[in-house]
Amino acid sequence: MKDASFQALIGDRTVNLSFEDGELTIDERSVAFSFESCSEKHFSLLIDGRSVPVVVTPAGSPKTYNVTAAGHTWEIRVKDERDLLLERFGLDEGLMGGEITVRAPMPGLVLDVLVEPGDTVEADAGLLVLEAMKMENELKAPADGQVKAVHVSPGDAVGKNEVLIEFEA
Repeated sequence: MKDASFQALIGDRTVNLSFEDGELTIDERSVAFSFESCSEKHFSLLIDGRSVPVVVTPAGSPKTYNVTAAGHTWEIRVKDERDLLLERFGLDEGLMGGEITVRAPMPGLVLDVLVEPGDTVEADAGLLVLEAMKMENELKAPADGQVKAVHVSPGDAVGKNEVLIEFEA
């Protein structure tokens, strides 16, 4: 399996999963595992020496699945690396339409603002450049849309989670 990180939302519980160098880490606990596809919906999970048949089916909502294992079924919403990155940069709200607030992912200095209110932008277009921890980070549009308001100017110091740009998808 390719190196990746995920969050699985199971009811009100969040489980952090990462696959790195062939090892699975579940909430900071490393476990031996093997996960093999038997058919489109059926999988064989070998975890800590135990074999568990698993059935995975879509649950209707995007990135949400019904997972049946060991006689129990759970509805699980998966956040992949892209979802987690968008969330970290404050770009996860309202991606299905409506208003999106772009927030500072960390304290920093605004080096450049690449858009103005009223500008129409495409997904992944640069919105502004933020210097944080001696690195330049270009914050990008999460979807096609229009810039509603810009709350910062070049040279402004910003705090973590400070609203930078309001965007309408």
